[in-house]
Amino acid sequence: MPLSPPRRLGAALASTLVLGLVASCSAAAPAGPSVAPSPTATGYRGAPIGKAAEPGEAPEPTTTPVGRVVPLPEGTRPWGVAAAKSVGKVYLAARKQNLFAVYDMATGLVASVPVPGSARMIDLVAPEGPLLLPAENGAMLYTLALPSLEVVRADPTRRQPHQGVQVGGTTFVTEEYGHAVRAIRDGKTVADLTEPVQPGGIAAAGTRVAAVDVKTNLLFVYDATTLKLVAALPAGKGPSHVVSIGDGRVAVCDVRGNQIITYDLSGTPRELGRAAVPGRAFWVVADPASNTIYAALSNTNKIAKLSVSASGKPRLVTTVPTVQNPISFDRDPVTGNLYVGGFADSELQIIPASAFE
Repeated sequence: MPLSPPRRLGAALASTLVLGLVASCSAAAPAGPSVAPSPTATGYRGAPIGKAAEPGEAPEPTTTPVGRVVPLPEGTRPWGVAAAKSVGKVYLAARKQNLFAVYDMATGLVASVPVPGSARMIDLVAPEGPLLLPAENGAMLYTLALPSLEVVRADPTRRQPHQGVQVGGTTFVTEEYGHAVRAIRDGKTVADLTEPVQPGGIAAAGTRVAAVDVKTNLLFVYDATTLKLVAALPAGKGPSHVVSIGDGRVAVCDVRGNQIITYDLSGTPRELGRAAVPGRAFWVVADPASNTIYAALSNTNKIAKLSVSASGKPRLVTTVPTVQNPISFDRDPVTGNLYVGGFADSELQIIPASAFE
């Protein structure tokens, strides 16, 4: 299928946008006889396109990381982390390699296991699996069985798929350089949602799906059944990922804004609140049962714990020290332990739930 590139305008348009479908754009003629400048690339409804926010580098830790630190195979440099308590394994995606580092919760041993592609973010569909692996280097979304990691499904994507999520019988995958969110049912592409310029993180909340556009700093909300755009909401200064926090709500980590932003996706989607955190919040995980959010502060070697009020507003509670450059992590829903991937030194940090008390 052809790519759907962002629109181009000659003049800057406003970046605040609300509900609606894609509106047509026009180019304004330059004043005077001079040669027209190169057009400026813009996104949905003229939203300015900026540089995608990255996790940033982190200094060597000056505080001892809490919990236990497990060395990973040299050069793993993990991004995505998935803790599958049902099979007693933690899976860490090796950066730019067709490999997982697999930690055995029972024995404490680590093994390198080949997988069919290189992923940044990996996600469990359910506690017992399967696991979604968006292969950046192969333009495929693989569905892997646990604990075997055998491929049970392979769906083609456009360039550089980033993250996947399932809602009922539909799988959604963000295609960063394919400029779309792909919807797949029964192994067939049923929709290409082309409003985002560079979609990154994606999450489901109820019957709706939220995808972050890391280029226009917007949160796109779709109906998972009709596959129609419901809303496009401002999402801070440089968002990266989004997670469901229960009751039809989600939380977005604003990397450049050093904050967590919460939204209600039900009815007319709206922002609920914001909380500042001491670092670049690149990845976010939630425990809806306790109204708690955890965020990886990648450049300050911390995990932040936030509480969510009944009205949906987040509040910073505490932080704990981590290994160097924590980009991603996952939470064991049974024990509450966090499994943190240390990118800089290829480490796995196991943080007990008690560390946040």
